[in-house]
Amino acid sequence: MKRFFILLLIISGELQAYGFPISNPFLATIIGTPPAFRAVSEPTTIQEAIYGLAEDKQHKAPDIFWDVKTPKFKFAWQKNKSPLVVIIAGTGGRFDTSKVEALKKIFYQSGFHVLQLSSPTSYDFIVSSSVSHRTGLSTPDSIDLYRLMQQAIERVKSSRSIAISDYYLVGYSLGAMDAAFIGKQDKDERKVGFRRILMINPPVYLERAVSNLDKLLLADVPGVDDSTALFNHYFDGLADYFRHHKSIDLEASMLRYVEKNIVGSSREELALLIGMSFRFSVAAMLFTSNAMTLNGKLLPEGKRLKLGDSRTKYMESAMHCSFQCYVESVLLPAVREKKSDTTLQQLYTENSLTVLADWLRETRSIGVMHNADDLIIDQEGLNFLYDTFGRRARIYPRGGHVGNFLYKENVTDMLGFFKNGYFPDS
Repeated sequence: MKRFFILLLIISGELQAYGFPISNPFLATIIGTPPAFRAVSEPTTIQEAIYGLAEDKQHKAPDIFWDVKTPKFKFAWQKNKSPLVVIIAGTGGRFDTSKVEALKKIFYQSGFHVLQLSSPTSYDFIVSSSVSHRTGLSTPDSIDLYRLMQQAIERVKSSRSIAISDYYLVGYSLGAMDAAFIGKQDKDERKVGFRRILMINPPVYLERAVSNLDKLLLADVPGVDDSTALFNHYFDGLADYFRHHKSIDLEASMLRYVEKNIVGSSREELALLIGMSFRFSVAAMLFTSNAMTLNGKLLPEGKRLKLGDSRTKYMESAMHCSFQCYVESVLLPAVREKKSDTTLQQLYTENSLTVLADWLRETRSIGVMHNADDLIIDQEGLNFLYDTFGRRARIYPRGGHVGNFLYKENVTDMLGFFKNGYFPDS
């Protein structure tokens, strides 16, 4: 109780000092930081390119995935010897999604080489970089990511005359939790050697985080009173957005695809849109995993999709599967093939930050930034962050889920942690 009271005092004091202008966490999550409050200006020139790695012939991806059969990543380089920062995207995000691009600008302007990687939950990673083609759990996903990361670093070092002084790692949302698991692996294996690692808005307890997002679909919106109406309300727009961007990225520009005017939207409508976008990402994971493994969970067993085949009817069916449904139907059976007595609760626990508690507490090179009003965290999660990270935790009073990372104070803190190993004035 004493700890909770102290936390309330800290947050209430910051409410007056912190200048992020959006108090509605749903709105902040969708539209992010208004341009006038951002710390990032457009650099005149970014030297960058998209690279590909050799196709793994063992994957044998169906023709419908022709554009992602080889692992791809994006790299921006400086002329002189510089530190390199690796950025991991959040749930369902590709290496070139808008949040990754924005983080790239922050670090590039500050003198970093920047390596951009897709989330293991993105359809391109599931196809070309996942050994099992069943992703969504940080323990196995971090192994695939760590391997891809090393291959990407070697690729750019062999093709560019660049000098690297140090290595840094940053991830947001689920990518932030992936970064923590990679950090632990890197400490054990020492194949990269990260100087600092920063997590931005990670889930603490995986089960609670995804449950909170799934519950947003229960928002009471006029005209939307069952799953069929809900699906028809947003699916076409989200599908169109996915076709153009290859991932679902919560941002203001997404609204034109779902034909939703943000002005005057209720909290319930905003919550519903966030919940639907998360569900669409899960549906894309389910569809892609099933199309790669041919296990008959969604598509007819053994059916290999051809280039001209439509995905729509399969995605429609997949939309009715929550993240827990995905875990129970895809991930848990795969884990039980190796360890038959694994329970659902064990699976969630083994893929939450708490399993790394001792390492996170002792490792001075890893820090976390989060928001008290984030949709994926609760009071117990905030307490865990304060207790575990101490001066290496910065909790803001508002900002929703990754809605304030471009805000000027957040950027100052981000760069300050990479420089000093703790947050300014903490």
